[in-house]
Amino acid sequence: MTAPDPLRHRTFVYAQSILAEVLCHANLLELTSERAEELRFIHQCHRPDECTVHLEAAYLLLIEAD
Repeated sequence: MTAPDPLRHRTFVYAQSILAEVLCHANLLELTSERAEELRFIHQCHRPDECTVHLEAAYLLLIEAD
């Protein structure tokens, strides 16, 4: 029996939840600009390529800046 592919596994959490502040490898649901700024501050010491929350928050802020 083989282990499931780790790249296929995804965890989804609501952006407003405390889990978004604690977990780094979670995809965010219902992310707003205000919450994206908060989460970027909370995850600011994490590298965006290693922290999905930081990456998603930065991406949302980038696309909304246009």
